[in-house]
Amino acid sequence: MRMDLRTAVLVVVGYGCWLQCRLALLRRAVRRGEDVGPRWLARFSAAASAFIARHVSGVAVASFGGAGMAWRGGQVVYVWHPHGFISFTASMIMGGWAVAGRPHGRPWYGMALPALFALPWLGEHFTLANGRPVDRASLERLLGSGASVAINPGGVREQAATRHDREQAFFSRKLGFVRLAMRHGVPLMPLYIFGENQMYERVDGCERVTAAIRRVTGLTFPVCTGRFGLPWCWPLPRRTALHVRWGDAVDVGPPRADPSDAEVRAVFDAYVAELRRTFDAHAPTCLPRDVAARGLRVVEL
Repeated sequence: MRMDLRTAVLVVVGYGCWLQCRLALLRRAVRRGEDVGPRWLARFSAAASAFIARHVSGVAVASFGGAGMAWRGGQVVYVWHPHGFISFTASMIMGGWAVAGRPHGRPWYGMALPALFALPWLGEHFTLANGRPVDRASLERLLGSGASVAINPGGVREQAATRHDREQAFFSRKLGFVRLAMRHGVPLMPLYIFGENQMYERVDGCERVTAAIRRVTGLTFPVCTGRFGLPWCWPLPRRTALHVRWGDAVDVGPPRADPSDAEVRAVFDAYVAELRRTFDAHAPTCLPRDVAARGLRVVEL
């Protein structure tokens, strides 16, 4: 027993030291606009996570396209929807697109909750496969260096409200993602992942449990079931075919340090119009019929 306890303590202390070193490397990479680790290791990590998604979890990208695939305008802010119950596609598959520069021929960075970088394996994978903490300093530095980024504007509020039978896109009334793009003069491009919400099935009536978990851990985990009806079964979602569609880029005009509320609202309205167009064009063939018929619910909080 003593030996087991000693081993456990050494493992915990060792990982704690490694974590601090990795987070320091991540902060330096953001500050300098660099990657973390060799690119062959990043490609390996991305390929390994995609392999697990397909062959263990049974989730694969069945189709990949949309009007925005033909865009060749350089730097862009990808705005992806929906968040889903756990952002399975973002955590397991999108890193490969980012490292390889799909679909527009230039690598980009996916923004994630800072707390996720402290988790074993997932934190290492995010760090290697172009994941970066979704805070203002990181976003400003990346866009200022000419990099492209991918963000989900709904965040944990959209995650908490995710349903398997309804497609939703949440936005903060501050519209920070629009202001960010306008400060740097970088176009916004919607990216919709059809099938993300259908990987798990929501269990209604458990909102207090979700709220309690968030208070304790800082993370949001809606009560849901995966394959075989197992609760919170992250590795085994329901077998789902994903359909990824890129909308057209929405122009935000030249860089403006402090755009007016009216200017921000005009760009946001244009973005929502393109998001709806992209959704309506593909929902009938990429979603269950009853879900597609309900359309896309846009929520401002």
